[in-house]
Amino acid sequence: RQRLLSTQKKPTVTRLRAGITRQENVLMENNKNYMKGFVPYAIAAAILSLCGGFTASVPTAISTAWDADSSLTFITLAYSLAAAAMAPILGKLGGVIGRRKMLLSAMGLYTVGQALIAICPQNIPLLLVFRFMVGIGAAGIAPVVMSYIMMEFPPEKMGQGFTVYMAVACGMVIFGPTVGGIIMKVIGTANAWRIVMWVCVALCVITFLICFAKVKDNPNIPKGTMQGFDWAGAVFVLLMFGALVCVPTFGQQNGWASAATLASIGVAVVGLIVLFLVEKKASNPILNGKFMARKNFVLPVLVMLLTQGLMTACLTEIIRFGYAIDKATVAAVAMSIEYLGMAIGTVVLGPMADKKEPKVVAAIALVFVAIGSLIMLFIGENAGILMMGGALFFVGLGIGGNGTIFMKVALSGVAPAESSSASGTYNVFRDMTAPFGVAIFVPMFVTGMTKKAATGMAVPAAAASALHSVALVQLICVIVGIVVCFLIPSVHKKAEAAKE
Repeated sequence: RQRLLSTQKKPTVTRLRAGITRQENVLMENNKNYMKGFVPYAIAAAILSLCGGFTASVPTAISTAWDADSSLTFITLAYSLAAAAMAPILGKLGGVIGRRKMLLSAMGLYTVGQALIAICPQNIPLLLVFRFMVGIGAAGIAPVVMSYIMMEFPPEKMGQGFTVYMAVACGMVIFGPTVGGIIMKVIGTANAWRIVMWVCVALCVITFLICFAKVKDNPNIPKGTMQGFDWAGAVFVLLMFGALVCVPTFGQQNGWASAATLASIGVAVVGLIVLFLVEKKASNPILNGKFMARKNFVLPVLVMLLTQGLMTACLTEIIRFGYAIDKATVAAVAMSIEYLGMAIGTVVLGPMADKKEPKVVAAIALVFVAIGSLIMLFIGENAGILMMGGALFFVGLGIGGNGTIFMKVALSGVAPAESSSASGTYNVFRDMTAPFGVAIFVPMFVTGMTKKAATGMAVPAAAASALHSVALVQLICVIVGIVVCFLIPSVHKKAEAAKE
């Protein structure tokens, strides 16, 4: 009997994705060209990140050229807010119209928005509209790329797909700040930033043409329908998240008891209540409550809100600090060093979560972020590339590692029909960390520098002092984030128990 059993051929076990028939799963498993099909999506993600790096110092350059330092936070937020709040809406819409149409529409809008910024007259409200337009385009690209990985990659290769996606995005953005800063430095005029914008437009046009020629929809993946689309939920998602981001901005600049701050709080609270009621009744809601109710989603999002926003905040602070001490080019190079650290963290720390518990690796990654914040406490008026670049490198190293880890933890076990919606929902919280960090820490830095300079302190010394104060608060947030990491469920132990 034992000899007979040993000679029998063992049945092949197909790993099913949640919420999909076995026939559909087999069709998707047999997609041997998943990596080839991923190439145009990877190019779109790479150009999105490269242009983000190119234009990282553009808000500061515009505010300086137009003598509008008070508008710097809003210029930065206009893009980040749209990229965050529109992600779940466009993610859900992408599941209805298909990945190809969504990717081409988003890339087209992103390109047109960049061109409009390049020709924008000296008009802050108009500039904010164009920046918001670019953010909408970015919001439509990321969920489509993530949805492709979730649906086209074999289940055992999904983590590898996210790592490749994050590595490409982080790797391409390395060169942007340095090249953009050098272009503006060489040209040396107040409108040098416009040349940087036209470079981005050219890159986006080329990418659009590549995607138009190469991107195809997979006919085996079911699409949704526009019938009963949650338009009311879409409106209140945008309203609620928009008001939420404005709260710390108005609180820092106008005072926490000001009319603008209280109005933003009121709109955010009312919007949240109405959104809850609307989504509860919706047959196909924008925000999936079951997906968000899991600890694997809630806790990583909480850690990201505490820490991920530090990346954009630190970038903006260092650029503003560089302008204050007349070392703008050095600050731009330091930004590239942060993105280098982010790329290394993505490639080295991210895959470690496949073998070790993700919560442990995430906590280790945050230790590097804490080191970067600690270095910022010692940056002085005469700081050079070693101090500024070193601080940003460690911040990027930890943030890059956690970006991949949290993505894999939060998006596991999602049904195909919900892949675009889930990735969009995750993106709204991930991308909210950037405007949230900017809204809290950048006004804190600018306000602190302004107040100290008003007392007679020299501008470079005032900038250094304000940077130290903000770095201390950032360090506290990172420490709290490390504690929360250990509350995330043990993924590997749970998987082993399921197998048994």
